[in-house]
Amino acid sequence: MKTIHWWDQLHKIQIDLTSHCNAACAACVRNVNGGETKTELSLTHFDLDVFKRLASVDTKGAYIRHMSWNGNWGDPLMHPDIIEMVNIWTTYHPETNIAIATNGALRSTKFWREFAEALKNASFHKVDFAMDGMADTHKLYRRKTSHAKLSENIKAFTDAGGNGVVYMTMFEHNKHQVVEVREHARSLGVRMFKARGSFTGDREMRVQGMNEAGTKFLPYGEADYTMKAWYPTDNQDRFTENDKQIDQEAVYFPENDKPNTNLKDSSLYGHINENFKEIFPAYQKSKCPWQDEGEIQIDPWGVVWPCCHTSLWGGGREGGMGTYTVDTDLAPGDDGIPDRVLRENNLHDRSLKDIMQSGFFSNKMNQVIADASWGVCRNNCGICKD
Repeated sequence: MKTIHWWDQLHKIQIDLTSHCNAACAACVRNVNGGETKTELSLTHFDLDVFKRLASVDTKGAYIRHMSWNGNWGDPLMHPDIIEMVNIWTTYHPETNIAIATNGALRSTKFWREFAEALKNASFHKVDFAMDGMADTHKLYRRKTSHAKLSENIKAFTDAGGNGVVYMTMFEHNKHQVVEVREHARSLGVRMFKARGSFTGDREMRVQGMNEAGTKFLPYGEADYTMKAWYPTDNQDRFTENDKQIDQEAVYFPENDKPNTNLKDSSLYGHINENFKEIFPAYQKSKCPWQDEGEIQIDPWGVVWPCCHTSLWGGGREGGMGTYTVDTDLAPGDDGIPDRVLRENNLHDRSLKDIMQSGFFSNKMNQVIADASWGVCRNNCGICKD
């Protein structure tokens, strides 16, 4: 068995800052059929004091090339202290590329201007905005969000020097609007647009109805509707729009390109960040993509996981969220794994270094990767036994 010390490999951190969200997306694990938030989901924001310690003490001396604030459990922009968190992290880790994913239809335009200014203290940043169609179709999947509010927030962010990207998730009901959304994104000042298939594949989803204003759920069955995700089924990497074949490749808008950092050393950091595997002597190649990248996932409750896929067993605090089971999807015959992670890997109780040098990360995970014993590893990342 190959032994990789995950702590020595650490260069990337993905954090869910909150389990709160303003939206009710149809396929989200936070809800059922785009309806009310699941009662078993514990609503919380990542503890600010723990975050300060993570930046100033736990990772002191470490080179963190990339940090992403993602949305497994909520939208990061719901965290009330997010600008302060940007300022804290960039003070101790100016080398870090910061990437944030959001539905973007929350907060004031004043906030978004201030957010852009704060992010320019990182070596590089980008904010990925989800725009799933124009005003008539965006609301069908990205429920409880306003296309108009999203648009004005993006414009405020990019006008202040923020680096914005628009992602459009493809469904049968919006695939005809790719060009229209792309050109709208261009007009808002983002630097890149990309249309993508839904992670749900081509399955059909039943969605709970809402009132006309999009503010209140209606009783089940009263105004339910279905939507079908769209994804290519012919193994060709392309999208269909008006009977034309257009590539999935990202579209860049050079006219919207502008400096997005205040750091004089940003080019040096950029070189290191792109070539870290050659530069850092402790790096070891791994067949696990997260271990190979030196990446970990931290959930809103401060629990450290090997990846975002395994963290799905932590969100509900009672066996995880979604339709996943420990025995078939995570670790067959190892039902105690989620309880062990929740008990041993919490930043409220231990430092990040202590957690990552523990038997779980140093021994258990190396064995799991070598044996490909967890279904979540085989199914999501194609890991095979040595």
